Amino acid sequence: MQAARDSDAGPSWFRCRGGRRFGLEFGLIVSIKIVLLVVIWAVCFRPHPRPDTAPAAIATHLLAPTAEAPHDR
Repeated sequence: MQAARDSDAGPSWFRCRGGRRFGLEFGLIVSIKIVLLVVIWAVCFRPHPRPDTAPAAIATHLLAPTAEAPHDR
């Protein structure tokens, strides 16, 4: 039964010239997008300093006194 179904299906579309071209173009587009994302990360996000996440720095930040609201009413 499996052999009858395989013979009816015919050759895969990806094995013809158009399928190989599609696969090549698709892979090229995905590769270019990955490279562009890496460049955007390197230009926009990498130069920024990382926030200090040490427990002491977090405690200082959370327990610091707040600035008083101006009394202009």
